Amino acid sequence: MEDMKDSFAHFKPKSLLLSTVRVTAINISTTMSTFFSDQLSSEQRNEERVDAGEITPGEADLMNEGWEEREWKLRQDALPKKIGWAVLRFHAVTALMRFYELVMARHVLKVDGGAIEASGVGNTNNNSIVAHDQAITIMDNLTRDPFQASKRTSQLLHNQEHSPGKVISSDGIETSTSREVANRMFSTCLWANIIPFLADLTVQQGVLIYGYGIYYMAKRRRRKAREEGKVEEEDDAINPAAQCKDGDDDDDISDSAYALSLMFRSSRLISAKSMSWIAASAGGAVGSVIYPGWGAVFGNQIGDTIVGALID
Repeated sequence: MEDMKDSFAHFKPKSLLLSTVRVTAINISTTMSTFFSDQLSSEQRNEERVDAGEITPGEADLMNEGWEEREWKLRQDALPKKIGWAVLRFHAVTALMRFYELVMARHVLKVDGGAIEASGVGNTNNNSIVAHDQAITIMDNLTRDPFQASKRTSQLLHNQEHSPGKVISSDGIETSTSREVANRMFSTCLWANIIPFLADLTVQQGVLIYGYGIYYMAKRRRRKAREEGKVEEEDDAINPAAQCKDGDDDDDISDSAYALSLMFRSSRLISAKSMSWIAASAGGAVGSVIYPGWGAVFGNQIGDTIVGALID
């Protein structure tokens, strides 16, 4: 468990600064790329209208300038709040990761504290030793740092080459060094990404349930207020027909429909995170071949981002 981090390591000044800079950079780059992509789509639509004779080129230019000024201001104003929520989410996920690691180490696999000391007692039977060694191996796989593991695996395999670019795989078959690095790092990243993706999924599920809960409670308050006649008095001063119609439509949605919608979105989220987990692990494996260390980190990120973009 050499890569396992302290529970509050992410709150240390250096780690806190690096994580904040990283999250900020990712959100700024995402906002910029989305802005330019939307701008291009808007300009293409205006060009199509010019070709169709609906507007003149000068009007298209004015519309493009207006869109750019309006959207840039909106996204620039929303960026600080977006970064703030992203930083908060990052630390919530990281804290949950450390909690899961602690639970796994102390209560599930029992490889922390007294369990480690007990393994050294002379009268411990062989089965207990084997089970403890397996538990340590599992915990080591779950807490492996892909960055360090990528560098170690690449260096180890290059040292084991019996001819340029060739090694003997774990199956005893001669294969290329790059392929063996990719195979081993894919397995490493699969294990190492279990807890991070589970923590991220937990946070997203919590946000989803909270959002549904807030909406459901607001709906119940509106229904209760209408039954007491409070809403009707306000509706008479605005637009009674429209307000009553909206309220009736909202009340037609049963509690079971809300539960079914929540279950559907929750299942969709689980499926999406599962695909992201596999794609991120594959990206980490490919990145390790290209550039051991940072290649694994960026490969993980790219794999996760690609699946997110395809699903969204």
